[in-house]
Amino acid sequence: MPDAAVGLGSRIGRYFSVVSVLPALFLVVWTAALVTSGAWHSRPDLSLMVSRLGGLNLSGAAWLILITILVALFLHPLQLGMTRLLEGYWGSSRAATFLRRRITHHRKRLARLEDREMALIGQLENALDDMLTKHRGIARSSELTAGDLTSAREAMFESDFGHRLSGLQAAIATIPHSLARYPRPDRIMPTRLGNVLRSAEDAAGKRYELDTIRTASHIALVAPENHLTYLDDARQQLDTSARLCVVALLVTLETAVFLLPTGWWLLLAIAPYSLAYIAYRASIAAAGQYMGIVSTVMDLNRFKFYEALHIELPRNPREERANNRELMRLLKGAEKVRVFYKHPTGTPGTGAPPPTPPGNP
Repeated sequence: MPDAAVGLGSRIGRYFSVVSVLPALFLVVWTAALVTSGAWHSRPDLSLMVSRLGGLNLSGAAWLILITILVALFLHPLQLGMTRLLEGYWGSSRAATFLRRRITHHRKRLARLEDREMALIGQLENALDDMLTKHRGIARSSELTAGDLTSAREAMFESDFGHRLSGLQAAIATIPHSLARYPRPDRIMPTRLGNVLRSAEDAAGKRYELDTIRTASHIALVAPENHLTYLDDARQQLDTSARLCVVALLVTLETAVFLLPTGWWLLLAIAPYSLAYIAYRASIAAAGQYMGIVSTVMDLNRFKFYEALHIELPRNPREERANNRELMRLLKGAEKVRVFYKHPTGTPGTGAPPPTPPGNP
C-alpha cells in the first residue's frame, strides 16, 4: 500500500516521495496519540494510549498508513503556499499589515549588526595599534602611511602578540555572514527565511544584471539534467523543512486545544513547538544552500539561455551586463529595447540558407 501510494504521488508531483510523507506521519501519529489517550475529554491516560495503539491489528495499521498518505497528498499541493507563508507573504489585510511590523525589527537588527561590525573593527585596530606602539615603537599617525599601517597591523596580528585577539577577529568574521542574509533595507521581509531567500534572489543574477526570478524558469529549461537533479535535491530539503515546520505548528495548536483544561499537561505543547523551531532554522540553512545552487546553475547555463533566445552572445562582462539590462526590459514587456538577435544558420524564418551537406558542391 505505501509503495502504491508513493507511486500515485509521483504522478501528482515531482517532489512527492517518502520524505514528503514524514510530516504527515508525524501529524497523524500525534493526533492518534491524543485521541487514544482520551485527552479530548479528560486528562491524558498514557497507559490507555499504549494499550490502544499497541493493540492495532493489520487492518488498523493499514488504515493509519492510508490516512497518512491521504494527508500527505492533501499537503503536497499546499507546499508553495506554506513556504511563502513562512517567507512573510501575508497579503494586504489589517492583520498582515500589523504583523509586518516585524520588518522594523529586522531593519533595526541590520543596523545593529553594521554598528557592531564597525565597533569591533575599531576595537581590533586600536588594540593592534597599542601593540605596535608598545612592542615596536611605531606611532600610528606620524611614522606609517595607510597601506604600511595595514601591513604592520596584519603582521602584528599574525605574531605571538596577536594571539589574544583571535576571539575578537573571529567575532568580526561572523558578522558579514549575518549581513549577507539581509537584502537592501527597502527589500527586507518580516521573517528570517524571507530575508535569506530575497537576499539570495537579488544577489544571484546581480553581477550579470539578470533578474533571478524572471529568468530562473528559462534557465531551468535549458540546463542539463544533472544540474536540475542537484537543484531539485536542494529544493526538496527546503520544502521538507518548511512543511515540517508548518505541520509542527499545527500540531502545537492542536495540542494546546486538546490539553487546555488539563493544567500542567499543556506544557506538552512545547515538544512540537520546539520541533517547529528546529525545522524553521533548518529551512533557513536549506534556503541558503538552495539559492547558492540556483546561483551556480545560472553561472553555468546563462549562455545557453542567451542562445535559446537567439540573443547575440556578449564579448566581455561589461557588454554582457549592458545586453542583459535591455533583455530584462524586453522580458518585462518594454517595446523600445536595444536587443540584437543572432540566429543559427538554417533557422526557420530567418532567411539564412541551410548548411550544405558534406561532399556536395
